[in-house]
Amino acid sequence: MFFRFGLGGCCRTDTPEPLYALKMNTPLDDAALTAFLESQDRTWLTEQLMLIADEDPITRIRLSGAAGAESAVEEARAVLLAHIADHLPTEDEEGDLLHRALDLLDDLIDYGFDEEVGDAADEAREMYVVRHGEDDSEHLARLHVLADGEDDQDD
Repeated sequence: MFFRFGLGGCCRTDTPEPLYALKMNTPLDDAALTAFLESQDRTWLTEQLMLIADEDPITRIRLSGAAGAESAVEEARAVLLAHIADHLPTEDEEGDLLHRALDLLDDLIDYGFDEEVGDAADEAREMYVVRHGEDDSEHLARLHVLADGEDDQDD
C-alpha cells in the first residue's frame, strides 16, 4: 500500500507515484539553480546526470540519443509502446507518462533520428488507435505529426 500526499491531505493508492512526477518546492528559482550548476565542476555534473539517468529511463534514453546512440530509438519505441498500453485516456494529458514519451520522440528528432522516430511513431499510432480508438486527444494528434513528419494543421 502506498500513500500520496497533496494539498488536500493524504490518500491511499495501489501504485507509487513516480519520483519524477513530484513537484519540487525548493527555495532556489531557475535562475539561481542555473547559476549554481554553471559554477560546478564537469565531473560532479556528470555524476549527477548519471544518477538521474539511472533512476529515470526516459532521461537515460534522451541522453543516449544526444550522444548519438542508435539504440536510443529502439529504447524509446519500447517505452512509448508500454506507455500506450498502460495509458488511460481519462488521465490529464499534460502530466502523464505518455506525454513524456512523446516529448522524448521530439528530442530524438532534434538529435537527427527523424526517419527512425517516424517509423516508431507510426507503429505507436497504430497501437494507440487499436487500444483507444480515433479520439481527439493531444496524444493521437502528436503521434500523427510525428509519424507523418508534418503538422496536420498546416494543410
